[in-house]
Amino acid sequence: MKHPRSLRRSLHDHGPALAVAGVAAGALASMTLGVPLPVWLQAGVASVAMAYPMISVVRAHRESRATHHLITTTQALRTKLDRDPLTGLLNRAAFNAALADLPAAANGNGHLVVVFFDLDRFKDVNDTLGHKTGDHLLVEVAQRAGLVLGEAHAFARLGGDEFAAILPWSDTRRPDDYGHALVEAMNEPFKIDGCTVEIAASVGIAIGDAVLDDGHELLRRADVAMYDAKGSPRGGCRIYDDVLSGKQTREGVIRVELGNALADGAFELHYQPVIDARTGRVSSAEALLRPNFAALGDTTTQSLIAIAEASGQIMPLTEWTLDTALRATRELDGMPVAVNISPVYFRHPDFVHRIFDKLLAARVRPELLTVEVTEGVLIADIASARHSISRLREIGVRVFLDDFGTGYSSLSYLQHFDLDGLKLDKSFLKDVGDRRKATQIIRSIIDFGHSLDMRVVVEGVESDWQARLLQLLGCDLLQGYELGVPMPLKDFVAFTERVNAQAALAEAAAVHVGDNGAKGATAHAP
Repeated sequence: MKHPRSLRRSLHDHGPALAVAGVAAGALASMTLGVPLPVWLQAGVASVAMAYPMISVVRAHRESRATHHLITTTQALRTKLDRDPLTGLLNRAAFNAALADLPAAANGNGHLVVVFFDLDRFKDVNDTLGHKTGDHLLVEVAQRAGLVLGEAHAFARLGGDEFAAILPWSDTRRPDDYGHALVEAMNEPFKIDGCTVEIAASVGIAIGDAVLDDGHELLRRADVAMYDAKGSPRGGCRIYDDVLSGKQTREGVIRVELGNALADGAFELHYQPVIDARTGRVSSAEALLRPNFAALGDTTTQSLIAIAEASGQIMPLTEWTLDTALRATRELDGMPVAVNISPVYFRHPDFVHRIFDKLLAARVRPELLTVEVTEGVLIADIASARHSISRLREIGVRVFLDDFGTGYSSLSYLQHFDLDGLKLDKSFLKDVGDRRKATQIIRSIIDFGHSLDMRVVVEGVESDWQARLLQLLGCDLLQGYELGVPMPLKDFVAFTERVNAQAALAEAAAVHVGDNGAKGATAHAP
């Protein structure tokens, strides 16, 4: 401890303020302890008391720096959480926040534009060039689209190849100008990793009021418009309007009625005969879905299936179709039945297991079921499709390629698949007989199918002379309204018995004529 003289000198150096502090501190200590303290000890107490404010200042400064660092780090983390790590655009969560605060995006008149687009053929890029190239392509797409949507309030990659933007209303640029500019920008080839990549974009646009409209509803409308724009090989643009709104309302009603019909079993299968071109007998049947309830009005089966695929209702609908068709084989005396399989159902991970389980449950031999798939199913994922088809054929199920020639019209992909047959689309019969090239094309496809050990079916036969010509061209099986319309199971059974009886009589007559001709030739022989 310092000598009292040193403490007295410190008291003298600090001046009156320290003396006052010493007196106050000493007095407080004396009151606390109940005994008087010497002056030099009171000065020591004062020195300690005077040090506390300086310690507090240093501590406050350090806390301020720590707080600033925490705020800066939090802001950086928040920015990072709001960004797509690949493209640097806003992510879905940040875009949803922007949709919830539309007034911030609107200009003076309160209107704004929501744009939604995705890339056509992007999956092909991933499958053929790899996901790394696909990622690089997405970065380039984001940069190119950003130049088109320069004044966007919010521009985001929502996931995969889907992008969306919120734009303030412009008096100098129409909403569809953005869409067409995006389509044109995406149509320009990309140079990615030394490869030239060509894609397209489908763009949907919704126009709304920042105060009256909900942001998420506007995004949904833009999404609907985008899907309506799909189908063009070079991309397309569509603005959501009353026509689309009415179409969507109608589809919503159909989805509800479809659900009711599934619950009530208000469907039936009709069976269309497939005729053996050589014998004229009924070779097999194709099961075709028919709605049996008035609520759907004039909705076509094709439209019904498309809506069911979009809503996910195609799964139970296909299950019902398979179960019903397999039960029908009991009344068809061993005749095979063909069922069209939706791409959605085919791509289900348990697709083959489901088919196998249904065959076991129905106690039907696998060779009595023919699965028909379209070209799009095969092209979408060649490896997966090849695996599923191989497993089906291993257990005995036949697989036919349906509507051949209406999709990709490419023969190269068929080298990857072992199929039992192909069905030539009815569009090929449009000019057959009138144009030599049309007839030659059909002959070539038939020969091509036979070279791959496939049976060839021609659909859409609508006249007797078409059937005779196709017989001459070597077609195996014929199907069409001229030969037999889709009909209920009971009528189909009766139809089959009648046609096969007539074919048997015709065969017997042909044999009889042949025998008589042979005898005549023998009698006249020298």
